[in-house]
Amino acid sequence: MKKVYIAATTLLSILAFQEANSQLVINGATLVIEGGAVVSVQGNISSTTDIQGAGKILMNGTTAQQLNMNGNVIPNLEINNNTNVSLTGNARIGSSLLLTTGKVLAGSNNLILSPTASITGASATNFIALGGTGSLVKEQLSNTTFTYPVGASIASYTPVSIANSGTIDNIGVKVLPNVLNNGGTGVVVTKEVVDVMWEITETTPGGSNLAVTTNWNALNELPGFDRTKSGLSRYDGIGWDLTQAMAGTAGGTNPYNFTRSSLTPGFLAVGRRPVMTTLLVSPKIFLQGAYNIGTSVMNDNLRTLGLIPTNTPYDALSAFPVSGSGGGETINSSVFAVAGNDAIVDWVFAQLYDGSTGIVISSRSVLLQKDGDVVETDGITPVNFAGFPAGNYFVSLRHRNHLGVRTTATASLARTTTTPYDFTNDQAKAFAGLVSNPPMATLGTGVFGMYGGNANSDLFTRRTGSASSNDYSLLLTGVGNVPPGPTGVYSREDYNMDGNIRKTGSSTTNDYSRLLSILGSATTITQPTF
Repeated sequence: MKKVYIAATTLLSILAFQEANSQLVINGATLVIEGGAVVSVQGNISSTTDIQGAGKILMNGTTAQQLNMNGNVIPNLEINNNTNVSLTGNARIGSSLLLTTGKVLAGSNNLILSPTASITGASATNFIALGGTGSLVKEQLSNTTFTYPVGASIASYTPVSIANSGTIDNIGVKVLPNVLNNGGTGVVVTKEVVDVMWEITETTPGGSNLAVTTNWNALNELPGFDRTKSGLSRYDGIGWDLTQAMAGTAGGTNPYNFTRSSLTPGFLAVGRRPVMTTLLVSPKIFLQGAYNIGTSVMNDNLRTLGLIPTNTPYDALSAFPVSGSGGGETINSSVFAVAGNDAIVDWVFAQLYDGSTGIVISSRSVLLQKDGDVVETDGITPVNFAGFPAGNYFVSLRHRNHLGVRTTATASLARTTTTPYDFTNDQAKAFAGLVSNPPMATLGTGVFGMYGGNANSDLFTRRTGSASSNDYSLLLTGVGNVPPGPTGVYSREDYNMDGNIRKTGSSTTNDYSRLLSILGSATTITQPTF
């Protein structure tokens, strides 16, 4: 085989004119570049064999260039082209890759680094763009941290650093432009995450033990992402595995970072709820204020009048403290288009309690359907207390103008299947505590629900006492000085949940009549403390 030597004193320039000789094409021969020599190429490069020697190839065209090594080696490569270099075949770096100006666009191809190869000069403007199926692979990665200067596109630099304390292996990185709810498949996550997903691969399955640091910039963050309550999550084949205990505050300042150890290869993402481990429950409850005994379901007047807000009302109410992964919940207005028994009645506030201590560990603003089903903010799926492992927990449901209920005993909650809990068919389903009244209102024969008439979201429904705690006084304040009272409002003084506040009128529209019917002969109804 013919060999072509480039001596150390040589600077060979191959210009990017239209003629064929403007390209560097190695086919059936061997190019040897001796140490100190530089081959400057302003056109494309194609080779069917390894390039040899300790010298360097400099790709410094003024227009976009292509590199196709067909999986063969370039010992030393420098990129100095602000219009970028595209891989059109796999390439292997034997010793060094210097990124002076511009990016390497991998596309569907792999850029492979030998065990001793290094990358220098990487920055937010000079990196390896891996928006396709291609990877940046470091051969024989060990416990010495190696930084993969990668991004999902030419506009997004999201490098990742990896050390492998397990079996030495070839570790590759792919970067995908979105997070998918099922790792490599599923729908695109549109909030509360960094909008990029890293896929870590290994040549020999098993044995790798990785410490990984992911990096991103503020421009990569989707709406709702919180750098103080997020973490680095891995898709484990069942779902995303981030727990609340693993979440915390990101390091760095634009770029930001999270680090996690003891990882195996797979899909990685940074975020909060959408990439936290799931914990599912499907409660059922009725609201006394909205319940219609004639239809055995609740009215959905607030929905039909367009009064239910698309943002949780509970963040603004001090009686509903946010915990765990809760807070900031929003819904798409299309959820309100659903009619029938699955129509949305209102927001409710769900809380998760440690099964041993009884302490609240998480909250979630969720939705209540006409038939009593409590569902997530999509209006369909089970309530998800994201970030907590499967186990035994207490669950409570609260509402802005009703007394709350809590499970009597712990319920066994799981990650992939939901646990139903129907409060509506048995008083014994609700924790009674030490109060004298039953824990739930009787709405019909064998039908129970949350007591209404609680305008200030405390532990009592009452018609006597100080003005600040007396729900009748609060109703009068809500009515104001302009009879018959406000119309078309979303208010805690609207005890029958019809969108109006009234102290007079028919029994079906009069909130004072509803308050009296809730109390019956009592002056006060008390919620158990939980």
